Amino acid sequence: MEKRKTGHLSEKKSTKQLILDAAFSFYRRPWVQEFSMSQLAAEVGISKTAIYRHFKNKEAVFEGMKEYFFDILFNQLREIQTRHHDESDYIKRSEDLIVFFASNSQYINYIITQDSQIKDFEKSLYEELSKRGFTSDFNKVLEKKGVNLDSKKYVYIYFYSVSLIYFIKLREKLLGAKNADSAEGDKLDSKKSSTLGKFSEKLVDFLNRGLSDIVSAKFPVETISKTRLCELDAICKIKENDLPEENRIFTAFANVIRKSGFNSITIENIANELNMAKSSLYFYFENKQKMLFTLISKELSFLEMACVENRAEAKTYSEFIYINMRTALSYFCARPSIFFLCGYLIQSGANKDFGNDECIVESSSNWEVRLKDVFSRFDLGFPVCPEYFTIWTGILTVGLVVLKLKHGLSEEETNEALKYIFDLAMYGV
Repeated sequence: MEKRKTGHLSEKKSTKQLILDAAFSFYRRPWVQEFSMSQLAAEVGISKTAIYRHFKNKEAVFEGMKEYFFDILFNQLREIQTRHHDESDYIKRSEDLIVFFASNSQYINYIITQDSQIKDFEKSLYEELSKRGFTSDFNKVLEKKGVNLDSKKYVYIYFYSVSLIYFIKLREKLLGAKNADSAEGDKLDSKKSSTLGKFSEKLVDFLNRGLSDIVSAKFPVETISKTRLCELDAICKIKENDLPEENRIFTAFANVIRKSGFNSITIENIANELNMAKSSLYFYFENKQKMLFTLISKELSFLEMACVENRAEAKTYSEFIYINMRTALSYFCARPSIFFLCGYLIQSGANKDFGNDECIVESSSNWEVRLKDVFSRFDLGFPVCPEYFTIWTGILTVGLVVLKLKHGLSEEETNEALKYIFDLAMYGV
């Protein structure tokens, strides 16, 4: 039998563990796809019958994956905490955690998938780690940094987690999964000499300093006054009545997901929601992915037009970033259905067939053009441009609306959270 390395530990793998590793291997691939028991057996190199000796059905495999993931994460966190036992070593802990996830991309993809499907996944994550005996002193770290309010602690953790995931996935995309997912990253005790280790150091340093540290090389960065923030909030406000009426198919798609989840999406279910014949939908669209992509592209064009119009009011780069975030927040709050649909696209991998990777490096704003040379000199271990950071702050905003929907945040709480996330992104943690 093989041996599995987890940090310094190694252990013999049982057939059951090999099956679970194979199941997680599907999550290494871009845009996680549904896998069959036959595909799983082929991945392990055993018969399908042998799979059923260990797991009654595919649901049992998924349940086993969940337990396996929490075990691995617990062991990794405990090892990192043991290595850097002083709470003041939180920077070193963050660097080691980045190395672990960047060298095990399947677990990041698994977290993204679970979080999109399970309402209280964050709570489940905390409970499972606590059940295994993990205790964190992160609250003490936050209090030393002056983050004392419970609401701010939650937003701080969310900001840090989403940021790590985004930049790890960005690195993987730009360098290619094979190069980014380096085996040397598993050797945490020698990570300082690895490319992955240097990336983790640079990323943590960037998050500590914020975007303003990069921009200040060319432009002075000033804090936006409360009066000016109120002005920008008014400029960026989008009401539901400001948008065209939502497409009926779009609404039906979202309703099916709300009622029964991602796996229930079929042309037949959408047609039933619309009280129309399935053949009528096929008359207009080749399949459900292209149907959804067409609808989302049209919807997001409204957001892009609003952002372009509002960005003209930006007097500084800080205002440019805030306007983008505030406009996106207003738009998504007025169009909550789009979350369910974007989540489905990510889950199904539909958008791998659409879009153009080159488009995200096209400078679309005056501020991004002016700062292109500054960002090109910024080193994260791979080439970067201003557009990547605009996308980052947009993803933080999208995630905030997900939190709003999941946890019932009020409009005031959501707006305050956005301002705090903006401050963390611009001026550092």
